[in-house]
Amino acid sequence: MIYYRVPRAMPYWNGATYRAVLHSIASRGVVDGPAIGALRSLLIETLNVKDAMLCGTGRLALEIALRACGIRPGDEVILPDFCCSAIVSPILAVGALPVLADAGAELNVTAETIDAAMTQKTRVIIVPHLFGNPAEIGAIVELARGKNVYVIDDAAQALGATIDGRRAGSFGDLGIVSFGAEKVCFGLGGGAVVSQSQNFLNEHMRVDLSLPSLSSALRNLAATLVRRRWRRWTLPLLESFSCEDFQDPEAPLGSYRRERLASLNAAVARALLQSLCENIAARHVRVRAYRDLLSSEQSLELIPHRSGSACLTQVVRVRKRRRSDDSAVAVINSLCKAGYEVQGSYVPIHRLSHCSMCAWDNLSYAERVWSDLIELPCEPDVTVEQVEQIATIVKATASRK
Repeated sequence: MIYYRVPRAMPYWNGATYRAVLHSIASRGVVDGPAIGALRSLLIETLNVKDAMLCGTGRLALEIALRACGIRPGDEVILPDFCCSAIVSPILAVGALPVLADAGAELNVTAETIDAAMTQKTRVIIVPHLFGNPAEIGAIVELARGKNVYVIDDAAQALGATIDGRRAGSFGDLGIVSFGAEKVCFGLGGGAVVSQSQNFLNEHMRVDLSLPSLSSALRNLAATLVRRRWRRWTLPLLESFSCEDFQDPEAPLGSYRRERLASLNAAVARALLQSLCENIAARHVRVRAYRDLLSSEQSLELIPHRSGSACLTQVVRVRKRRRSDDSAVAVINSLCKAGYEVQGSYVPIHRLSHCSMCAWDNLSYAERVWSDLIELPCEPDVTVEQVEQIATIVKATASRK
């Protein structure tokens, strides 16, 4: 059994978050209640958009956005090769062909990598802001303009990030946000589609979603608390029972719930939105600490965060001295032995056997760097002293390789 001083992807919940949970249960507002409307209003205000549609998962939000764009079978949707493979499922659900674009130096797609992947069948470009760091979405919107191509601003990992003072998620034709696992506002799950047009979603998308059951909403709450929020204390027990609680990148693409957002989930998400500025400010402190401690180390390359980043995690590339080196794995193992549960980053989608239906051409940058990457924690619950200890271990291990 392993006890981690810093478990992976700890949700940032404060007293207001727990009070929101208790109030929803005590007022019998677990499935349906006023928290849904309150979250929608707060989300519209926070992102400065005109409309928002809430739903049960982030993947469902993406499917709704694609349907609102009028995607038909045979259309092509461009997405990053370097991102979570869960993004593929909604594209397949609408009958479109996923087309992979390479990553740029900051690991996001760029106008250049998108342009290289475009064809006359391209109808939608999905632009995630990976690790909370804003992508160059303005240039991508300019590229798509006049070509009858929609842009979906995927701020699932970057809720609260800004680009020239404007919130990520509010660019393009539609935006996506998520309150699911390993996000800035890591709640009980759920997502939303947002639009700068008051009537776009109503005019272009009609979807019937079922209500979640009371039992499933409460089970989800219990699982989130035990597996994630209380992970520091429960992980030894979970590991003793061989509980798999993080997605295997090689696992087949799964289905997702076609449900409305539970009021309990909305209440938690609203509480997290209200503490968003505090959350992001703390993450910026930790990113600056990593930069100060690691940027001079020759064996490491820190993937930079822009000034408006939400700083979900700090990605570090461990440079190999020889092609056969497994330097990133050595650093991860050293951190885990010291009580810091960290991970490598994404396996490129083109390498996943269950995503062989995707189309691609040249993905040289993602292919070259992916195995060298490590994601270091930036959650507010991680103290600056722990960041310093993590940095010391990373430097010591990387310099030995």
